[in-house]
Amino acid sequence: MTASDLGARAQHTPRRADDAVLSRLVADLTGPQRNAVEHRGGPLLVVAGAGSGKTRVLTRRIAHLLATGDAMPFSILAITFTNKAADEMRSRVVELVGPGAERMWVLTFHAACLRVLRANAVRIGFQPGFTIYDDTDSRRVLELIMQEMGLDLRRLPPRSVAAQISTAKSQLQGPAAYGSDGFGQGDPYRRRIAELYERYERRLVAANAMDFDDLLANTVRLFRTCPDVLAHYRQRFNHILVDEYQDTNLAQDEIVRLLAMEHRNVAVVGDADQSIYRFRAADVRNILEFEQHFPDATMVLLEQNFRSTQTILDAANAIIANNPATHRKHLFTDGDQGAAITRYRATDEHDEAAWVASSVLRLRASPGMRWGDVAIFYRTNAQSRVLEDELVRAEIPYKVVGGTRFYDRREVKDVLAYLRLCANPYDEVAARRIVNVPKRGIGATSVTRLGAYAASAGVSFAEAIRRAEDAGLTGKSLRGAIELSGVLEALLAMRDDVNPGVLVEEVVDRSCYGAILDAEGTDEAWSRRENLAELAGAAAEYETLEGFLERMALVADSDELDLTGGRVSLMTLHIAKGLEFDAVFLTGMEEGVFPHMRSLQDPFALEEERRLCYVGVTRARRHLAVSHAWTRSLFGSTTHGIPSRFLAELPEGLLADVSPPLWRVARGELASRERGDDEGTTFGRGAPPLRRPATTGAELLGLAPGDRVIHERWGSGIVVSVEGVGDQARGRVRFGEVGEKQLLFSMTPLRLDES
Repeated sequence: MTASDLGARAQHTPRRADDAVLSRLVADLTGPQRNAVEHRGGPLLVVAGAGSGKTRVLTRRIAHLLATGDAMPFSILAITFTNKAADEMRSRVVELVGPGAERMWVLTFHAACLRVLRANAVRIGFQPGFTIYDDTDSRRVLELIMQEMGLDLRRLPPRSVAAQISTAKSQLQGPAAYGSDGFGQGDPYRRRIAELYERYERRLVAANAMDFDDLLANTVRLFRTCPDVLAHYRQRFNHILVDEYQDTNLAQDEIVRLLAMEHRNVAVVGDADQSIYRFRAADVRNILEFEQHFPDATMVLLEQNFRSTQTILDAANAIIANNPATHRKHLFTDGDQGAAITRYRATDEHDEAAWVASSVLRLRASPGMRWGDVAIFYRTNAQSRVLEDELVRAEIPYKVVGGTRFYDRREVKDVLAYLRLCANPYDEVAARRIVNVPKRGIGATSVTRLGAYAASAGVSFAEAIRRAEDAGLTGKSLRGAIELSGVLEALLAMRDDVNPGVLVEEVVDRSCYGAILDAEGTDEAWSRRENLAELAGAAAEYETLEGFLERMALVADSDELDLTGGRVSLMTLHIAKGLEFDAVFLTGMEEGVFPHMRSLQDPFALEEERRLCYVGVTRARRHLAVSHAWTRSLFGSTTHGIPSRFLAELPEGLLADVSPPLWRVARGELASRERGDDEGTTFGRGAPPLRRPATTGAELLGLAPGDRVIHERWGSGIVVSVEGVGDQARGRVRFGEVGEKQLLFSMTPLRLDES
């Protein structure tokens, strides 16, 4: 930093606000919240339980730093995990201290790293206009590489390879380090992945592109190899604040430590009990070991919840208490005790979905309740189909959050590919995507020739299109390439002179994309045309093409949540993180579904599944309902369901069971439904009651490990393990033909093998 920069800082150092302003910033805070806001001098760890006001603490801490003069806006780096959270934090601080706060960096990790790399990418071999590849782009590059190597994409799926490379980058492992890890040099699988990884990296550099993981890994590489760049950002950002620290990976943790290790003015906020992204390489050890990395850190514990009723909090406390102690907390509220948690034992997934739909209708009839105040959670996306069917049947408006995003729609990605080529002519994936979109006679053989020419001549794929005749294209394919080159040249010529919204319209017009959709004349074509108009409107809000493309690349699933109150939200539990609703339905709570089958033999994975349940429970403000099915068809097979162990961890006094009585028979139910009888007034009752199967009596056999049993369909088996008593007795049985099954004995047709 130059002397003039330091002088400018001195000139703009804000005065310390008067005591009245400072008092106002902390007046409505609890004692622990105030301690976190006013802390000065060294590292700070804020362990913030669910709903404990961590966003308020972060924003007030920033405002307090500015108001006291301890920091200036441009010296603050605040990191969040979603664009929505960043926008909310920035706007709150502006409300508290004025528009000067807009100069802060309040960004996601990826957005902050992107800013750093845009300014310094040349130092590590990239041009400033590099493209950001999403997951689809990355897999496409790997597919091309694997096809060139003659590999079987079915035996080694590109999606699996991409996941391995992503994990390696998150762990800051290059191809060589990855290849020598695991079982060492003798591991052929890792050697193959390492070879693909190395070729993939070369391909990205040639395309002047980075994937999502590169935004983090390359920032670490930049800081480690360019001390002057690291020194610049250390001097600029003398206060660093990071939200959701339990969700950081090794690369993100390293960035924070590199920036903060000298001045040590770093405050991290998080909750180890809400660490649920291990599959994305998040490492809960980052928050658990923060005090080891910063031994002089102060820890503040936030336990008072401002969101949920005490009943819901008691349920959350009871569930998470079954995990090993971390920063142990006990959530409490000064608010209402609240209603009991509703439990429904469904016959099957259709019964469960019908009950959920009926319950949603009842909730909607409550004063002040909107559709958007209700959310339905499930463990895997495949569970949404039956729920959607019932919601449609009940005429309940809904949105599947995390489904096909607007920016993932085909026509939108096609037009964005044109825009990406305007920003980065080296972008191979974008050029390959639009080479024959709309169709212009350039078939697969011609594309192969263009790719081969680009490789041999050492030019980009887009340049190969411009030299199509040299690449060997003739006839219709040559005319198509010439036409496309003309379109791209015209777009490049106007790129810097028009608004991005206008550029979208020019792409749609000059490529004939719009004309083809208009000529098609179908409802689908009209809908796609409307999507392109919406894209143009979105782009018009940005001043530069690069700014628009960056924002689109960093959009997250949860950023597309409908907050208008017009639709019920359906989503997986992972997407639900950070959200809250008046009413929440936790569905599919069976062993093997939630917790997921893959976690049952892995203690660490099972702990994360329990944290996921904790997160789901604490999303609810006033109403929480849990449900499971005795049988469920999922992924093409039907299984007998055992209630989730998480249900057994809930104290009985917190639950109100609204399941149909065991003695109810189907004929009686149908007659009752035809008469329109109402079975009760409790939240969740009144769903179309379906018969729950009667007990099989197997729970009375007194089964123990080693006993031989016979199943009506699966034949002979041996009991491997048993837990629980009475109608909750369950265990694992190994059958000769179908393997090992986990069974609820009261629902399983078993008898002792007395032969």
